[in-house]
Amino acid sequence: MRSIRFRCPRCDVPLTPRLRALELAEVLCLQADQTWLLPAGWFVRRDDPMLAGSYQAEVLPDYPWLLAPLPSRWVLLHPDPARIVGCCGLNWRPDEPNLVCRCGHEIGFGYGDCIGPHWYSLHASTVREEAVNDQSPPDYAGRLARARELVAAPITSPPHQPGRCLVMTDEVSSWDQALHLAELELACGGGIDDPALVIASPQLPADARLVVRIPWCQLVRQLVLAEKPWAENELPLAWKSPREDAPQVEVSRHRRRVLMTVWGPGSEWAVTMSLSTWADAWARLRGTDGESDDLDEADEPGP
Repeated sequence: MRSIRFRCPRCDVPLTPRLRALELAEVLCLQADQTWLLPAGWFVRRDDPMLAGSYQAEVLPDYPWLLAPLPSRWVLLHPDPARIVGCCGLNWRPDEPNLVCRCGHEIGFGYGDCIGPHWYSLHASTVREEAVNDQSPPDYAGRLARARELVAAPITSPPHQPGRCLVMTDEVSSWDQALHLAELELACGGGIDDPALVIASPQLPADARLVVRIPWCQLVRQLVLAEKPWAENELPLAWKSPREDAPQVEVSRHRRRVLMTVWGPGSEWAVTMSLSTWADAWARLRGTDGESDDLDEADEPGP
């Protein structure tokens, strides 16, 4: 399998970890608000047929490399606040790049505002360093078939509301106010058009379940690509189901701890769990229980 790492054309510092070219169209999110356009660890060109008809294929032709948002150890926001301010997050304006390398060189655009999917886009001048390993590609077709079987199950549990708590993702000291799940089991259901995660735990009242709406593309990322089901608290993994009444969801990691926050119409709650508890629950749902999940810190920029 081949991977690519993008480097700054001025100072040659890595701008990304090693990424793979995306081939599975079902993991792309072209419309849903506040969800990453594509999963972490992957990239896609704007001229890829999978993007045909979307606005991402039409804008910024000189910035052809699309990828998931990156934390600041890789790419920095432009120091000019006028280039990054939006309604609720990072916004972009044509001809004014808002992402820079650590050396200060302008290298791309990022979008993380409240309307539409979130993405980063790198300039055509960025250097592409290729690597090849002998790993065989996973059985994506088999995994996708299993994901479709899992999500076809009906959801019979009414959603439990653990109660409102004042938790801020970027204030780790506030995480202690959230309900801690020492054990949990994951299921999914509702069908491809309206999927949801169902979380069971002994720390919830008897027979209570947390029901979390999730876009089909995001569920496929976890079940088929085995994307890490979290991101750093600086830039949480975010999603929002296309349902009008669906809440916003963010999953953050700080060291060996994970926070899930849910807020929106009729929902406002948060839970925490250990990194291994959350990763193991996803492994069991994927049917890969017993395989070692990579719980190490994310890649750091290197030579």
